[in-house]
Amino acid sequence: MTATLAHLLVPSRAIVLACGGFLDQWRALGEPLSVRSLRAAQAGGAHLRAWLAEAVAVPAGPGKLTVTAQTRPGAFEAAETIASIDVDLDLPWPVVSAGSAPVALGDLPVDPCGMVIGDAVALDSWVGFLPAARSVDGLADLRISGRGEEEAWLRYGARPLPAVRDRRLHGWLDLPVAVAFERAAEINEWAVAHGHAAHLAYVEPHSHHHLAMRAGRLDPLGTGVIEVAGCGIVWAGWSPSELRRFTPGRAFGQAYPVTLENVEGRATLRWTIPPAATPIV
Repeated sequence: MTATLAHLLVPSRAIVLACGGFLDQWRALGEPLSVRSLRAAQAGGAHLRAWLAEAVAVPAGPGKLTVTAQTRPGAFEAAETIASIDVDLDLPWPVVSAGSAPVALGDLPVDPCGMVIGDAVALDSWVGFLPAARSVDGLADLRISGRGEEEAWLRYGARPLPAVRDRRLHGWLDLPVAVAFERAAEINEWAVAHGHAAHLAYVEPHSHHHLAMRAGRLDPLGTGVIEVAGCGIVWAGWSPSELRRFTPGRAFGQAYPVTLENVEGRATLRWTIPPAATPIV
């Protein structure tokens, strides 16, 4: 099955497919992601890596870029999961290659913190969760989860949170940050006094990483779109059960090919995640 994830504008003319976990660490590791990505795009595309941060950057055209995913049943459950991601680069194939064969750019692991696709310059503004999340809009979500959660939901009037994959999420969305921390402290004090989980209430400031994960909860594939620095950014995640397949990561050869493909005369960025080599039980 083919699913359309987004139509993106890329003002910098360089689009990035990146591992989300260390996306805000590129500057600390030497150069901003935009500098590395624009250089790579001018050279036709390249794999970028600095310590645990990884990405692929390629040139993009001036129009909207269509991002699609091919799906297949998951390794651990029947629900559909991502098998490949394509980005139509809005460029004729000869702009990126003089030949007809696919162009290998390298490979990427499946990041358990999600994958991100978007404009290279916009992603310099990405706020992740390291070293500590900060809110980009002064708001936060508060989630109650753990031993004693149902009693706490009733006592404090927690509301079901929108989610496709996990229907047991309860708490509050879009609270002022100070209010969220005050309420969490009250709930956790009550939880300890009643023998429940010590950190029953958990505050999630509105970092870009959190907002992207929240958007992904609303989609069966775990994908969503948020705005960063005025640009649409695609988020792609995997269910907790599916992530079991990818836990070993690059160190154990679990990195998957990224190529430029000629699709009906148009340049397409493609990341392909092959099926598990052997059945997983």
